[in-house]
Amino acid sequence: MKSLKEQLLQAGLKATPDPKAVNQREEIKKKKITEAVIHQEQRNFCEECQQVRPDVELYYHRNPTSEAEWICVKCADRLKIGDDCRQTAQSDTSIKKMFRREHGITRPVTDFKAVQRSEKKSPVNGNR
Repeated sequence: MKSLKEQLLQAGLKATPDPKAVNQREEIKKKKITEAVIHQEQRNFCEECQQVRPDVELYYHRNPTSEAEWICVKCADRLKIGDDCRQTAQSDTSIKKMFRREHGITRPVTDFKAVQRSEKKSPVNGNR
């Protein structure tokens, strides 16, 4: 007498493969990070409003209501941070010469040092 499993296999039914766990995903192989790869060439995440914006710049300010350094124009205007505190001109709007502040004067792009490709790695720690 054959077992039930053998009888079902003989009748033409095949065993189903074990289902994968619902949350289990395939392992993604990551590329090795080298010194030649420039990470985060442009910052576009505003630390104040927690949104991705095209006009984010680095500000060194003394405003006690905010500890954020990478701030978009809208938040900088709302916090009344002057443009003289701005340290970079790296955003998309600055590159396209569309960067304009509503609070105070806007410094021209020529006031900022031209950053070479090798100098883009700054000692500023954007990860808090």
